[in-house]
Formats: sequence, structure tokens, C-alpha cells
Amino acid sequence: MIERPIYLEKLIERRDNGLVKVITGLRRCGKTYLLEVIYKEWLIQQGVPEDNILFIALDKDSNARYRNPLILSEFIRDKIDSNDSRMYVMIDEIQKCVEIDNPYIPEDSRTSDNRIGFYDVALGLKDDCDLYITGSNSHLLSSDIITMFRGKGDLVRVYPLSFAEFHSASKGDLREDWSEYLYHGGMPLVLSYKSQQSRDSYLKDLVTEVYIKDIQERFNIRDVDDLSTVMDIIASNIGSYTNAGKIADTFSKGGISRNTVQEYIEHLMDCFLIGEVKRFDVRGRRYVEGQRKYYYSDIGLRNARLNFREMSRAKLIENAVYNELIIRGYDVDVGRIDVRRKDADGRSVNVTLEMDFIINKGFERAYIQVAMGVDDEGKMEQETASLKRLKDGFAKILLIDSEVNQYVTEDGIRVISILEFMTDPDVLRF
Repeated sequence: MIERPIYLEKLIERRDNGLVKVITGLRRCGKTYLLEVIYKEWLIQQGVPEDNILFIALDKDSNARYRNPLILSEFIRDKIDSNDSRMYVMIDEIQKCVEIDNPYIPEDSRTSDNRIGFYDVALGLKDDCDLYITGSNSHLLSSDIITMFRGKGDLVRVYPLSFAEFHSASKGDLREDWSEYLYHGGMPLVLSYKSQQSRDSYLKDLVTEVYIKDIQERFNIRDVDDLSTVMDIIASNIGSYTNAGKIADTFSKGGISRNTVQEYIEHLMDCFLIGEVKRFDVRGRRYVEGQRKYYYSDIGLRNARLNFREMSRAKLIENAVYNELIIRGYDVDVGRIDVRRKDADGRSVNVTLEMDFIINKGFERAYIQVAMGVDDEGKMEQETASLKRLKDGFAKILLIDSEVNQYVTEDGIRVISILEFMTDPDVLRF
């Protein structure tokens, strides 16, 4: 069994809180498995009778009748009424429950406002059981479900496997698993394929047959080639500043407008394929407009999009670190700091130094630089130049892709190996 302790703990914290638990995230990232296997098993271990746990997969043809909201509600209520103790109800692929006209309202008085759908079913049930739902497809993306239940739902965002989860399930050599993770990523089903070719094919098919088709159907996109090109450009430029205008400029003249590119980017974000990171000016304490970085939510999907070419280890590691920070619940920006330096002629000039990530959680903040290695003094100076000039007292961290015992430099910069960071969730405690 693939263990997903981060999400299990989130479900445990939300147990019996009176809200609709909305389990959302990238398709095929393990939402169903989390509920049907991991959480159900935990509930049973806590003494909940198995008969008091109801899991309904609405995407199965055997449950097709429950796609009618009234029939679904009646079925669940019958189960609740037949049990003397608390029921735990899990509805998978909730969007399969269609909207219908309210049969209790005369036909000549019906309007779109009084139609009945899964939203009504969920709100009606949440006070009578502990309710969990998942859902996302071309007709109703996960982000839509979040919006619909705002104030009455409790969101649990699920991501592809972190490296620690991947390594725990793979049980291989740590370094070999790290290289494999940077190549094929953390979509759970990847682990069920034994050959590189089968893993490659699975990820390629997932992008073209699931995600692109979902977006195409959902937003009625006619030119899928343009959407695919935008995905490729973003995949090639992970970790680099870009925006919709720059991407549009890479097309032949008149090929696609900036607004269309921006719409495609938003669609990719809506279905959780990519994440957007803003650029923050540390000294100016403001965001720099129009400058963004994008990262793929799963490295394997990024690589599959490029047919497993352009495999820059530095870019892949930066993407992996970003994903890990998001999984751990940090708000993430990329940063810059303007400083004065002497040029070759001894003149004082303005220079902009970059830092890979600024992370925030509550009152915690840290600055993070990611490097392949710092084998000589010049490389160390290059990688830590921006960190050294930060004087606000927050943690400064250098992650390096080499085996090193954690230490602190004389400038107060914590140097940590990438693998220690990826496998130890407590390593960033400040």
C-alpha cells in the first residue's frame, strides 16, 4: 500500500467537523485511493464498523442510477436510517451526479435556479453523516467544486506522490529512486509499470488522452495544437521568467493572441497541471508585475510533454523542490534583491540578484536557493550572493544536489543536501 501520511492526517483532523470534505487535485493523483483504501482502513482501525462506511463510485456503470441526485440522496439516507451509529459517506466522482428539474415544482414554474444537483445533495446530507466527496472531469473541474462549497466545504488538496512517498513505496536505492523520480515523477500508477517504455507510454497517454481532452471539452477549444504548444513552451521554461505575451511571441506572426495564451494558462492551472509563482522584490516589498514562473505539478508529466527530451537536472530539481514546498503547505514566491556593485571599470552599478524561492507559512519565512553543487569558492559565492544580502533575520537555506552533512556557513546560511530536504519534512523547521 502506498502510504500518504500528510493527507491521512488532514482527513483525521477534519473528521466529524460538520462540513463537506472536498478532496481535490490533479486527476489520477490518488484521491480515490486515499478515501477508499487509506482513510477507510484507518476508520476501521479506530473501531468504526465497516457497515458504517459507505463508498460510492459514481463513475462505475453499476452505480449509474445514483447519478440522479434524488435517487442518490434516497439511497444514502436509507443507509443512514438503518444504522444506529455515525455513518461515514464517501462519494467519488461527484460530478457524475447530474442536474435535474425539481419534480415537485410545476413544469410551467421551473427555472434554472431551482434545479437539483450534487451540491444540494451534499448540503442536505452533511448534517446527518460525515461526508467526503471527490470530483474532477472535463465538465466540472476540481476548482469549480471548491468554489461551489465555499464556506460550507473543507478543502483537502491532493498532489502526486512526494519523493518521500515515492521512495517509501518503491523501496529501492535512495539515489536510484531520486533519479527515477526526476524522470518519471510521482503519479501513483507509475509505480505499477515495470519498464521504462511502459512508464513513458502511460505518462504520455495521460497528458494527451486525459488532461488535454478534459480541457478541450470543458472549454470548447477548437485548436488543440495551440494548447499543446503552450504546454510545451511552459514545460521547456520551468524555472524561467515568462508571461502570456512572451509565449504568444514564440508563435508565428498572428498565430495566437496574448489573451488566448493567458486563457490556456488559466485552464492548465484550473485542472492543477501547472502552478504559477509570482516574483517578489524583497527590498521594495512588492510583487513585480508581469513576471511569473511556472512549474509542472508532476515532473513526469512535464517530461512526457517534451517526449523525455530537455532533461536538465537543474530545472527538474528546482521543479521538484517547488512541488515539495507546496505539498508541505508553504506559500511560495520567487525573489529578487537589487544591490550596488562595482563593475569591471570600478563604477558602482545596480545589479539584480535572484533567489529561487521565498516561502511563507504563518509567521515563518525562509529564503531558499537551489544549486547543483558548491565545490569551489567561486560557485559558493555565486549561489549565496543574494542570500548574504538579506538582513531581515529570516532563515537562509542553500539546497545542494550532493551528499553533505547539514552545516551553517559563517554568513548564517544553512546548507542542506537535496535528498535530506526531500525525505525529512522537519528539516525546514526554523
